[in-house]
Amino acid sequence: MTATGRTTAIGTAIGAAGTFGLGALVARRLLFPTPYTATATVRSSSSTEVEFAATRDTRLPGTYRITRGSTSVRVGAVIGEHEGDTVRRQLLDNLAPEAGDWTWDALMHDVVAEVLPGPATGPDTSVSSTHVVHVHGQSLGPRQVLRGIPVWDALEASSEIVDTTDLPLRSLDPGAADRIVDRVRSARAHGAERVILQGWSAGALACSIAASRTPVDGLVGVAPLLDVRSALRGAVSAFRLPRFVGSVAARIATTPVLSRLAGAAEPVRTATWQASGTPTLLLRSTADPFVAATDVSAAAQRGATVVSFATAPHTLEWNEDPERFDGAVRTFAATLHDA
Repeated sequence: MTATGRTTAIGTAIGAAGTFGLGALVARRLLFPTPYTATATVRSSSSTEVEFAATRDTRLPGTYRITRGSTSVRVGAVIGEHEGDTVRRQLLDNLAPEAGDWTWDALMHDVVAEVLPGPATGPDTSVSSTHVVHVHGQSLGPRQVLRGIPVWDALEASSEIVDTTDLPLRSLDPGAADRIVDRVRSARAHGAERVILQGWSAGALACSIAASRTPVDGLVGVAPLLDVRSALRGAVSAFRLPRFVGSVAARIATTPVLSRLAGAAEPVRTATWQASGTPTLLLRSTADPFVAATDVSAAAQRGATVVSFATAPHTLEWNEDPERFDGAVRTFAATLHDA
């Protein structure tokens, strides 16, 4: 081999190794994401408004809260922005936050007791005629689903949360669907006439797998992970990486042995949404790179009802417009009662 040939071969090998390295990093971020945290700096406040230093988060439309220690304050719509430096928002609580740094929180609630008047149902407790099984995604754990419970409580449905944080792949683990199926069957055994699954992100994919294995009456997917491969291609686009890195990441995440490059002893076994004929509502944002428009269109063609939001990052559809989110769920629930 000539010197030029050796140089080309070495360069190709280095390029391939780099691509696999990037692919493994992207796959790891999907399988084992680090929970997102953000700080909001309060500059001033009154009884009705609060002024923040302008950031990506404080500019987001909708409803959020800020926390500091045991103090929690809900903030609402953006009122205005001054020279790209400060953002004014409505205060939804009669409490003017002090100036300084606060934690910016999209999840709104800390514990189940904040959204349900009594304890959440469990394996040996009674259920309502309509029972909802809630499933979280990869990074945030059970707190993620709490925003979606009050609307069901207002509809007199009982709720329970499936926690997958102890599984090797969390909600992408085969054991997640096993747990959901078990909870569906238990709810039926305890008298539920209708059982609905509501999953967020990877939790929605797990719900679709469960619904393909045992009959359920409805399925709600919030920022649903419809296809792991599409989500990874969307992720690399958001990171401004070449699209083929997403394809490499998908191969790593779904292939035995290769999955170890991403820190997973076993690969993702079911990477695409499972069609089951179950009445389905999908709540998604056109600003979410992890939920491809082509996958959403395909789901709609299979009969899913799709409600789209415009600005929400991944899983923040409720925050963008709580009334629209809850209204879509109420309308969907009414169709299940009428069926």
